[in-house]
Amino acid sequence: MQLFAKLDSPRTVVLDLVTVLAVIAGVSVLAAVGSSYLQGALVIFSINAILVISYRTITTMGGWSFAHVAIMGVGGYAVAVLSKPPLEIPVALTFIVGGLAAGVVSALLAYPVLRTRQYYFFLSTFAAGEALRQCFIQFRQLTGGTSGIAFIEYPAFIQSGDTAQFLALVLGAFFLLGLLYLMFDASEIGMKIRAVGLDETLSQSLGMNPWRLRALAFVLGSVGAGVAGGLLVSYNGIVAPADFSPELMFKIVAACIVGGTKRLYGPILGLVFLTFVEEAFRGVPEYVPFVWGGLVLAATLYAPSGLEGLVDRLRSLLVRRNRHA
Repeated sequence: MQLFAKLDSPRTVVLDLVTVLAVIAGVSVLAAVGSSYLQGALVIFSINAILVISYRTITTMGGWSFAHVAIMGVGGYAVAVLSKPPLEIPVALTFIVGGLAAGVVSALLAYPVLRTRQYYFFLSTFAAGEALRQCFIQFRQLTGGTSGIAFIEYPAFIQSGDTAQFLALVLGAFFLLGLLYLMFDASEIGMKIRAVGLDETLSQSLGMNPWRLRALAFVLGSVGAGVAGGLLVSYNGIVAPADFSPELMFKIVAACIVGGTKRLYGPILGLVFLTFVEEAFRGVPEYVPFVWGGLVLAATLYAPSGLEGLVDRLRSLLVRRNRHA
């Protein structure tokens, strides 16, 4: 019982849902008043938002994967291959297939990598991610090698080159996946997965199957990454191995560390903060990874709960003041 007492109360789901809706509203307003460059930047931000909330689902089981962006590539290449001749499946449908393909690949990876723990889990997923990236390069007849696959179209219901319409599609996917992850997090299975993340030995003694629960979180989080990959390649019109680089993986991990992973809104806060930093250093992009690294170190040393921890402390302070008022 003490183990489950450490888990979040159901009312935090409301705060997470409000955050998802606030992101959608904020991005929509900025897109409406902003330039075409800003609209494009908001598309990439929204796709990355899908990445961080799906990655956060994986972290709830107590492990930090370094294969998330490579698994995202599985979804991207699935969209590229299936939407081109001879199959020519509608692009909108391939987004779903890409998510499922990423889930299947992660399920295959789950058997070996989820038998490792802590640093070994991180290293094993890093190796798995690099193996996937090499597959994107070596299977040239299917993936196009280092050149990739070009001329990937938008879904049929979106006019080609209409960034605003494509942004609406990405925000719709973000809302649906955010709602899915919120419902999953608040479910009994979601609570069990977080309990495994807190104390695997105690969870097993209570009759849970830690490996199955961890595998479920790993696969479900990977499905979101696959959908994000499909959206990315459709928006860019091309897919190549360089699109799924370790630098993007580091950005996702950094967003989760800086923002926190206890609640769904934590990684989103981290991503917003890192995106502002990236835009501030747009003229000197070579300094961005250095700044991100410094922020990760600072968060680890001085704010281990991330920005969400600061929000919690501010909210507690306001509650105490209202009681004394």
